[in-house]
Amino acid sequence: MVCLIGIDIGTSNTKILIIDDSGKLVAKASGGYPISSPRPGYAEQDPEWWWYAVKASIKEALKSSPVDPSEISAIGLSGQMHGTVLLGKDCIPLRPAIIWTDKRSSSQCMEFYEKIGREKVLDIVCNPITLGFMGPSLLWVDENEPSIFNETFKVLLPKDYVRFKLTGSFATDTSDASATLLFDVKRREWSHYLFSQLGIPPEIFVKVFESTEVTGEISAEGSESTGLPRGIPVVAGGGDSPVGAVGCGAIKAGVVSSNIGTGGQTFITLDGFKVDPEYRIHTFCHAVPGKWYLQGAILSAGLSLRWFRDNFAHLEKSVGALCNIDPYDLLSKEAELAEPGCKGLIFLPYLIGERSPHMDPNARGGFFGLTFEHGRAHLIRAVMEGVVYALRSCLEIFNELEIKTEKVIARGGGSRSSLWRQIQADIFNAEVVKTEVEEEAAFGAALLAGMGVGVYRDLEEASEKTIRIVSSESPNEERVKIYEKYYSKVYRNLYPSLRNYWTEVDFREQ
Repeated sequence: MVCLIGIDIGTSNTKILIIDDSGKLVAKASGGYPISSPRPGYAEQDPEWWWYAVKASIKEALKSSPVDPSEISAIGLSGQMHGTVLLGKDCIPLRPAIIWTDKRSSSQCMEFYEKIGREKVLDIVCNPITLGFMGPSLLWVDENEPSIFNETFKVLLPKDYVRFKLTGSFATDTSDASATLLFDVKRREWSHYLFSQLGIPPEIFVKVFESTEVTGEISAEGSESTGLPRGIPVVAGGGDSPVGAVGCGAIKAGVVSSNIGTGGQTFITLDGFKVDPEYRIHTFCHAVPGKWYLQGAILSAGLSLRWFRDNFAHLEKSVGALCNIDPYDLLSKEAELAEPGCKGLIFLPYLIGERSPHMDPNARGGFFGLTFEHGRAHLIRAVMEGVVYALRSCLEIFNELEIKTEKVIARGGGSRSSLWRQIQADIFNAEVVKTEVEEEAAFGAALLAGMGVGVYRDLEEASEKTIRIVSSESPNEERVKIYEKYYSKVYRNLYPSLRNYWTEVDFREQ
């Protein structure tokens, strides 16, 4: 039997999948870790937390797998994007990794524009300069922790630290590197112009590969730590968004991936290069060799429902723990009791600021239209609808750029809820399908590994052999009309109406 391993180093946990070449799940395991916030707005993780979770999860998956480890042909990697891991000459992290939800680098984002110029930025990185991305985070370390910056031997993205621990090799891929803001996205290479203008030494950056290329093999140390046989090829892999798109089949033009995870993304593949001249959405390199993608990214998708669960659903959490029921399933069932549109109650999911399309770290969340007629079911459903309204605002930019959307694939934790999938179908006014595998990024990493060692001719063949549609939700005409009214006449007008007030109530100034 030919088997492949996909490893996804997510924001809150690591997922490991072992699959065969038909896509059948052989074994899986996962391990979680926290986010550290030593100061308001900071978000950090110790890279060793990832490595510990990877080691333990691989051992667990191997133990539960019926296959012999010698049957594993290749390993692929996926991971949370934008994060910054700084290694010293001893290859030990010099400080905790600064991850994508971090908000400390506002002044460095402005400095980036001042040193490079907005037109030059668009020409090279093709994206707005955004908090939590590697470029501004490195500038923050340089200005605030200069001794650490000067001691840096290599800078890595999260999944690439795990690669180093598995193989002893330093490498990254075009998809993850293109989301650092230090990469020439069109030319698919590091930008030495940016390095020189920003005062960042180029030698700390690692070699870039396409996502399906082999970058190393399991080392003696990696084998001892995980139980994997020495010598298994490890391919480049990619960032969790493009690799998740591979894992659900969003690899052709016109196919949209709508992801509701901790954050949320609308994603569409480009056969040729294109950029939004207004900086509202991102253009990055795809994990599909030679392709790019457009992505609208919102910061608080599943995070919004988690906020509600953690603060207002203590009973559901207790019942779920006692009865082995996911509390989100209980919340989703309750939300079904509320009518579409929630009697005019609208939720703004800007709990930690917002990225696309507003690019505003000061944006704040809230409920609009609350009355005595609203109960808990309305609040829950409004949260779910508000997240999808935010995703729709990103999809509309695709339309502005004259990019056709033909199919929507729901993925991420939110895709497990049939209600949330139906809300997407109705608000997008499009058929929404779901694939069999829920851990799309780990699954996509395994498919990239398979292509890298010749198990599949290309990713189209990999998709055809392994990805299966298991559900489909079609838009309901009456609900479409309700959502169109609330989205067009209310939701999309709330941000411009409120944006000047959020800085006046910023808790960080109190």
